Amino acid sequence: MKAMCHSLLQDLASVEERLRAAVRILLFLDFDGTLVPFVQDPSEARLDEGARQTLAQISRNARTVTTIISGRSASDICGRIGLDGVVYAGNHGLEICGRRLQFVEPVAAARQEKLAHLSTQLAAQLRDVEGAIVEFKGLTASVHYRWVAASEVARIQSAVEAAVALAPASFRLISSKMAFDIIPRTGWDKGKAVCWIKQHLGNGKALSIYLGDDLTDEDAFRVLPDGITVKVGSITATSARYCLADPAAVHEFLNWLTRHVLA
Repeated sequence: MKAMCHSLLQDLASVEERLRAAVRILLFLDFDGTLVPFVQDPSEARLDEGARQTLAQISRNARTVTTIISGRSASDICGRIGLDGVVYAGNHGLEICGRRLQFVEPVAAARQEKLAHLSTQLAAQLRDVEGAIVEFKGLTASVHYRWVAASEVARIQSAVEAAVALAPASFRLISSKMAFDIIPRTGWDKGKAVCWIKQHLGNGKALSIYLGDDLTDEDAFRVLPDGITVKVGSITATSARYCLADPAAVHEFLNWLTRHVLA
C-alpha cells in the first residue's frame, strides 16, 4: 500500500480532463462509510434523497455505468438505493446483479447453509453482549461491535475467531470498520468483482472511478492502477490515488461530476 494520497477535491482540474476524454466511465461506490455515514444499527442506514437524485442523474447518463459494491447483500443495497440501471455487487462482490448481469460465486453459494449455522451459534454465544449484532447476509456474515463496550470487544473477537477456526478451509476472517466479517474462502474479492464487471460492461477505453472506505476496497484499488481510486475516511496507508474525508465530501464530488462533466 502507498502511504499517502492526494485530496480529490483539490485535483479536480486534472481529473476533469481525464473524465472528459473518456469514452465511457465506470463508477464504483461503496455504501456504508462512503455513500452514507455509519449508524448504530446497520439496518437504519439510509441514503438521503438529494444523494439518490444525484445517483439517478449519473445512472441515466449514456456515458456512465454505476455500480454499488458493498459488504451488504445485493438485495439489501438494491432496496436502499432503489434505482434501475445500476449494478449491485453485494457481499464484497460475491453476488452481482443489474443491467442484465447475474453472478453468484458458486463456492460461496455452496457454503450458505454452513455459514447460517455458524452465524446462529455465534448469535447465541453473544446474545448477552449489549450492542453486539450478528448479521447473516446469505453469502457472508458480519459481527458488528461499533456500540459494544470496549471491555467486551476481545470476547467478541475470541468467539468469532474460534468459530472460524472450526472450518478454516471454508471461511476466513477479516476486520472491517468496527466489525468482523466472515467470508468464504473462494479467491474472490471486490477486485475480482470489479474486473468481472469491467469485462462485461466496459471496453478498452473505459475509465474507472472507485470510491471506498474499507480495507476490502483495497483489493479494488490495486486492480485499477490507471483509474481514479479514492479512499474515503481517515487517511491511512492505502493503494488509492486520492482521498476524501467523509460521505459529505463524496456527495460534493458526485454533485460536481453531474454539473461539470456529465451535464
